[in-house]
Amino acid sequence: TLSDGTEVNTTATDPNDADTDGDSLDDGTEVNTTDTDPNDTDSDDDGLGDGDEVNDIGTDPNDTDTDGDGLGDGDEVNTHGTDPLDTDSDDDELSDGTEVNTTETDPLDIDTDGDGLDDGEEVNEIGTDPNDTDTDDDGLDDGEEVNDVGTDPLDADTDGDSLSDGDEVDDIGSDPLDT
Repeated sequence: TLSDGTEVNTTATDPNDADTDGDSLDDGTEVNTTDTDPNDTDSDDDGLGDGDEVNDIGTDPNDTDTDGDGLGDGDEVNTHGTDPLDTDSDDDELSDGTEVNTTETDPLDIDTDGDGLDDGEEVNEIGTDPNDTDTDDDGLDDGEEVNDVGTDPLDADTDGDSLSDGDEVDDIGSDPLDT
């Protein structure tokens, strides 16, 4: 609670309205507890109201990106459907911000292209394209090459015999690892 004098002389809030800005946090809580602006419904301008951040979502009303993943809290909640309290909503080893801003993968789908490899595994370990099921265009999905056949998903002809890995596996029946 704020005294009438404090509301009039210090915070410029309305002493006749416990919640001057109407954000579901009373003026006293904003001044004494959350350190938010009792005259601004969204103190950090992230697109989420201070009351929603404190009472419902659990994000910091003074930090536009509570989890520090490169996506603003408002964008996570209102646009992408990601968790503003979890840097990696789909647990694929790529932050939500990296997926939206850099790799253009789906931050809610662990395997955006559906090739059997997690997006993070493709970007951080193998070097394949998480948006292309067959990075080397040899006719075998990247996941099939890594998980089943043992060929290089970055080289269309792993054994260098002038036959693509896909042709050897799917059409000819020869070993794509043996010239």
